[in-house]
Amino acid sequence: MAMFTNFKAAANAYGLFSGVFWGLSGVLLALLLKDSVLSSYFLIPIVLAFLNDMISCGYMFMYLVLQGKYKAIRSIPKNKKNGIIILAAIFGGPMGMSCYILAIQYIGVSYTATISAIYPAIGALISFFLLKDRIHLIGILGLILAVMCTMILGYSASTQTTSSWLGFLFAFICALGWSAEVVISSYGMNKDIPADIAYFIRQLSSSVGYLVIIILLVQFFPSVVHIFSNMALYSLLFATSLAATMSYFFYYKAISMLQPIRAMGLNITYTIWAVIFAYFLIDEPISVKLLLLCIGVSTGSFLTAANPRNIKKLILTLK
Repeated sequence: MAMFTNFKAAANAYGLFSGVFWGLSGVLLALLLKDSVLSSYFLIPIVLAFLNDMISCGYMFMYLVLQGKYKAIRSIPKNKKNGIIILAAIFGGPMGMSCYILAIQYIGVSYTATISAIYPAIGALISFFLLKDRIHLIGILGLILAVMCTMILGYSASTQTTSSWLGFLFAFICALGWSAEVVISSYGMNKDIPADIAYFIRQLSSSVGYLVIIILLVQFFPSVVHIFSNMALYSLLFATSLAATMSYFFYYKAISMLQPIRAMGLNITYTIWAVIFAYFLIDEPISVKLLLLCIGVSTGSFLTAANPRNIKKLILTLK
């Protein structure tokens, strides 16, 4: 019994820490964007997203080598099934992560994290139309809750300034990209692709995708030497990427130990953690309205993606 209790506690801790580290990574990205040189360029978020994923790819490469999976890395190009993960990476990286950082630049990390947390609900809709997955009554109610809370957030943002309206749009596109990534990557991992290998492929493919964009638009990009010549920014960039990598690592661990629904339910608490970290690290104000909408979006997204039977099991296991 004690072993089972410890297992459940560890599994829940992995899921919770995946949310904590993702919330932290968003705030660290916001700190990077506070640099006056970086914030003056519209396309700098794409450069930051590229560097973030490239460094994360390096972290994962070292982890896999230390785990003795070098042969698995070498066999990646030989497995045609990995193309599914590459496709998912395009949606999650160049589309999703770039818009996530752009949204942070315009409306701050608190609003961005809350709006982007609607991605599980959108993912459920994509699964319904493309994979013919049924959406139950609780899921429909959850979707309505998530959409309503997001609309209120978007209205609050769009009535302030034009840039805030753009920030909401970027956050919503981010949610679309991440939801497509979830549906496609979960389909790929069902094809016997290990989670850690899938994440490495995801980061590698995303980095290549960003590189292509940067090469095509190189004349519009500022020199990134400023990032590496400034020791504070240099260290912050590596810390940001490490936090994001830890988030995904814990998330996949939680998925392997828990049902995916419970892991997702713990992961999307990143909205709340982002608000808390933003308050302490970058002085973003916390309002009761924002917290309530934050909880509403997370709850609605969870209910949309969850199965009623799994919700009952979750309630029983928490007792």
